[in-house]
Amino acid sequence: MTVEPMSRQGTKPALGLRLLTVLAALSTAALFIISIPVAAHASALRPLSVTLTFDDGFADELAAQQLLQQYGMRGTFYINSSFIGLPGYMTRAQLADVAAHGHEIGGHTVSHQPLTTLSADEQDRQICQDRNVLLSWGYAVTSFAYPFAEFSATTKTIAQHCGYNSARAVGDLRSPYSCSDCPATETIPPADRFEIRTPDDVESNWTLANLQNLVTRAETTGGWLPLNLHHVCSTGCPAESISPAVLGQFLNWLRPRSSPTIRTTVKTVQQALGGSVQPAVAAVPAPAPGAPGVNTVRNASLETAYAPDPNLPDCFNSAGYGANTTTQTRVTDAHSGTYASRITVSSRTDGDAKLLPRFDLGQCSSSVAQGRTYQASVWYKSDVQVFFTMYKRNALGQWSYWTQSPRMAPAGTWTQATWITPAPPADALAVSFGLTIDSVGTLTTDDYGFADTAVGPAPPGANALTNASLETDGADGFPQCWTGTGFGTNTPVWSRVTDAADGTYAEKLELTAWTDGDAKLIPSWDSANCAPLVTVGSTYTLALSYKSTATTFLTLYRQDAAGNWAYWTQSPYFPVSAAYTTATWTTPAVPAGTRAVTFGLTLDKVGEVTTDRYSMIAN
Repeated sequence: MTVEPMSRQGTKPALGLRLLTVLAALSTAALFIISIPVAAHASALRPLSVTLTFDDGFADELAAQQLLQQYGMRGTFYINSSFIGLPGYMTRAQLADVAAHGHEIGGHTVSHQPLTTLSADEQDRQICQDRNVLLSWGYAVTSFAYPFAEFSATTKTIAQHCGYNSARAVGDLRSPYSCSDCPATETIPPADRFEIRTPDDVESNWTLANLQNLVTRAETTGGWLPLNLHHVCSTGCPAESISPAVLGQFLNWLRPRSSPTIRTTVKTVQQALGGSVQPAVAAVPAPAPGAPGVNTVRNASLETAYAPDPNLPDCFNSAGYGANTTTQTRVTDAHSGTYASRITVSSRTDGDAKLLPRFDLGQCSSSVAQGRTYQASVWYKSDVQVFFTMYKRNALGQWSYWTQSPRMAPAGTWTQATWITPAPPADALAVSFGLTIDSVGTLTTDDYGFADTAVGPAPPGANALTNASLETDGADGFPQCWTGTGFGTNTPVWSRVTDAADGTYAEKLELTAWTDGDAKLIPSWDSANCAPLVTVGSTYTLALSYKSTATTFLTLYRQDAAGNWAYWTQSPYFPVSAAYTTATWTTPAVPAGTRAVTFGLTLDKVGEVTTDRYSMIAN
């Protein structure tokens, strides 16, 4: 800067005054130089790349997609492949639209498990299978992000083995509320491509100024500033959220900074780091289905605790749904060994709770084979009714509800609950199960089992019925493995009575009002457990002891190979009997396509009937 001589102003000052004037002018010049925006000059020499990444594939991230496109920018979306299509997540079509508009699709594991808690093989399945699915959907997948930012040296090696060019962590860069002495940017290329540094996750308490400050500070050094976002949400949002308004304001502020004087540009991870797309790498296979009779539940006796949560056994998760208050604890009131697990439901509006092997890709869940049946078993104590709930996993790693067992009675002492599953559905590769509580009360469980168990019809001459003399109490007022059924407009009243033909207990049915229809006690609609399997073409002799105030008859139902139940046939009427007598009838030949049969002595008018000592024998 040139200082104008004072002599040009018409007066020649003294030497001292001239020196003071020069110094003052130089000082003014220095202040002028300091006032120049340092970031603009610095980043002109050292450009900055900003990357916006979005984790998990939430449906609300589509708002970010639209905003990025509005401002001519592209982001990286890290996807858990098994979540796509589930409620709250993008659909396949929506994800395809994201990619079609130039956004990068990266991997984030199949189902967002904390990788460092898993075996190396399970980590491999989570990482490789996720990438392979995304590749099969047509995406050029080169970038990975660790769920929960948890990783180890083993995890990094597996991510590279599965074909990724980079892996994003979280943290170790300066953030609005932490790490004030950390660097402002990651380097390009990073010192470790499989441990990419970032600021903390963007959360709902981050302001526009927080985001702007991260960028302007990063512009003083240049390099790379990856930002991690999750939900894009306005109201009732999780902590890891940014509002569409703040995100839009940030992108609007960021767009002009790509000018030649600042050179801050928005890039995807792949654009920032480059690298070619590696071929798919086969994941480590899940364990094969167990041999017949072999228990495939890991940590079946619950003796080993889960390190991140000592209230859970290793390889198990608590699960449930609905509005209820539930606590899950590990207790020493065990059936065997030292530990068991206890669920206490202290309040409930709806839903349930259960403990079950972890929903994973094979480390803890049990693989199954088509056409087989499996016996689930749990030792339990409970002050309320319980039942088995079964879940299945498909080839994408998605878990969904499969089926459930009939209810089982409360048990004050250790009792083994067992249930034979139907053959797994065609899409089922693995199964998880839990004994379920759905009312206020306490359930303690131990010694879980899941084993391939062949089932078939009882041999000729053997009684095919379970709890045939009705001695074992069940749920909802019925003997175990039995239930009441019927149709029409009538009022049935069921009671377990001690007026028995055999043993201690019998079951009484009274129709107190009747317009039409009927009611009867039958083996539960549950083939291979309660309703007997049958042989096509065979006949069966049915018998039971009864007494009644009205005429009755046997009604039979058959189950087809698909598991559907339908009316089959019925017997002639049996007479009124004040004392126990035997009703017996031989069925026609079992029709083709029949898997199982159930039957009951039927009351179709006002009156009562008491039954006991049932049998069903193949001829």
